[in-house]
Amino acid sequence: MNINFGLIKHILWGKLPPVRVWDSQDELFPEGLTMGTLIIGRQGTGKTSSLARQIVDYFISHPNEAVFVLDWSGSITDTILMLIHQRPPDVREKTVKRIIYDELGNREWVVPFPEFSLEFGSFEEQAQRVSTNLAKLAPALISNAPILGGLGLREIAPQIFRLLTAIDNEYYETWQITEAKKLLIDENLLKVAVNRFGYKVPEAKYFIEKIFLPLKPSERELRSYALLSLLGTIEPKEARARVGYYRPGWTPREAIDKGMMVIVNGANMINQRNSQHYLFTQVYSVIMQEVNKRTPGNPEDKPVSLVMDEVYSLIGIPSMAEEIGMISPLYRSRKLQLFVVLQSLSQLAKPLDDQIWSLGNKVVFALENKDEAEKVAHQLFKYDPRYLKQAARINSQNPITEPEHGQDRLIADWIQSFGFRECLMRRYVSEREPEGIIRYVSRTRENPNWTVNLSEIKEGLLQARAIRVREALEIINNRSLNNDRSRRPPTI
Repeated sequence: MNINFGLIKHILWGKLPPVRVWDSQDELFPEGLTMGTLIIGRQGTGKTSSLARQIVDYFISHPNEAVFVLDWSGSITDTILMLIHQRPPDVREKTVKRIIYDELGNREWVVPFPEFSLEFGSFEEQAQRVSTNLAKLAPALISNAPILGGLGLREIAPQIFRLLTAIDNEYYETWQITEAKKLLIDENLLKVAVNRFGYKVPEAKYFIEKIFLPLKPSERELRSYALLSLLGTIEPKEARARVGYYRPGWTPREAIDKGMMVIVNGANMINQRNSQHYLFTQVYSVIMQEVNKRTPGNPEDKPVSLVMDEVYSLIGIPSMAEEIGMISPLYRSRKLQLFVVLQSLSQLAKPLDDQIWSLGNKVVFALENKDEAEKVAHQLFKYDPRYLKQAARINSQNPITEPEHGQDRLIADWIQSFGFRECLMRRYVSEREPEGIIRYVSRTRENPNWTVNLSEIKEGLLQARAIRVREALEIINNRSLNNDRSRRPPTI
């Protein structure tokens, strides 16, 4: 049962609180989305349904703007697709054409997303991006073993990746990260590759010939151990097929130019955490690499939305979390609209647990943890010295005011009592103008309760961009320095 709002007003304020009741008006202002948005609430509070509806409404009403959805559990994916397929036929048809569905870990089909492709930009940028990603995924190796771990990831990795991008032919275009292990383990193969293709990447050729290869085999093994260990995360066939194929099934540039929604669903890989972390980090980094190419303040650029629904690889790993925390203040001029969805603040690694409050828009549903509810209350509401803890009993006494901690505690208890689809909202009207109030929504808008065949819908969307896993693996497994160029790989 919900606590009576009038009673809350009487207990806490004795006057109109700094909250406005507005039934189900839970929309965010489009002009304020570049301030970033935090949506937080325990499981089953309705936060995913509310956000999915707003994402779909925004996507349909802004046909020239791209949306990227990184979904750890698959929940917001299902809701978005269901809502789209409940629209009138003409709207549904136009919207579905703008959807790219990318399902990680599907055993039969894979949407290729190689680490190295000229469609993403220069090979040098990509070599540095991938080595940086690996270092962020293994912070313990870097800090605890700076020589063995740090050297392998920060010095050896980029040189090996540069060499990989130099190995090309008419058949496979360029080698991929799936061949990195071969070069590191097979000394003869590495020497042949450097001799034949090293002229394209002279800095990598020098490093490998003058620094890496002269080391004793045991020393090379020690220095490359961390890199080999991380490369093991892409050994599962679904991951190997995805990052090892030579041509991407989609690119951020295409999605932005055509105003498309890219949904990356990681639900199939929840039990393969290391591989899932790698693949989500890869997708995120390629998207951000494209956003970084924008000129700050360019009026010709359209806003780009990035939705992260409990993506632990981005919010729970310290090195990645720090980068996420800088997105909202640093990328407003590039018109990036960030949405972060959480069940609790404990999901955030430092320093994101403090940086998360820099997101301007905040939507708070019921929270399970009492301390977290109090922290949210402290962030949302200012201290008001007029709050009374106890009125004066006689004229000669002064009333006792409620201290800041006491006010936060009372509001936190209220937040914990919220029912299904009940929330608080702090919104920005524009980048410069906050709404000025905390909005209390007694019940978010209802989503249509229609039944659609999501499995069939997903399969159709997936196959529009995918190839069979076995076909991708055939290309990858037959890759060598002496390929028969008479065959051509299947195209997407």
